[in-house]
Amino acid sequence: MKYNSLLLIGAPGSGKGTQGKILGTIPGFFHFSSGDLFRSVDTQSLIGKTFLEYSSKGLLVPDEITVELFNSYIEKMITERRFRPKVDYLVLDGLPRNVRQWQILSDKVEALYVYHLYCSDRSILEARLKGRAASDHRMDDNEEVIKKRFEVYEKETKPLLNLFSPERLIEIDCSVLPYQVLREILKPLP
Repeated sequence: MKYNSLLLIGAPGSGKGTQGKILGTIPGFFHFSSGDLFRSVDTQSLIGKTFLEYSSKGLLVPDEITVELFNSYIEKMITERRFRPKVDYLVLDGLPRNVRQWQILSDKVEALYVYHLYCSDRSILEARLKGRAASDHRMDDNEEVIKKRFEVYEKETKPLLNLFSPERLIEIDCSVLPYQVLREILKPLP
């Protein structure tokens, strides 16, 4: 059985995490954040050390590790009955991050809608990231890493948008208030 999923795709600072967290509080939605999961891994473990090595440079963690971690986490959530695949939408925030990850995940994940959170003014996104770095003490949100993360997004993540049909791809201007973005996300759902 494939998980009925909503994919949140956007540049760093576009609000994927904000929207995912909001949706995750609504019954019938289960939020998965690859970034949150990686940041919660023990930094002394092999996966934790690998995450730190890549994230501190603004790079993506290798696909196999990311998908393996996703699969084990989702299975745990199903076992604990926190995610009910037959009734819940799986909201994916930060996964997939590239075409190869989608190819691996597409065996288990059915993308009902893909939300592209875009902003034509990159300075808005940069300001959000700098604000988050200060408030959340995120080491992956410094000037040099931010620049690299935007480059990685353009090169590796943005091409994902070409894989989905126009009926499933919804473009949302993320420079507006979060509730306005949320309204656009919920609009096509039954």
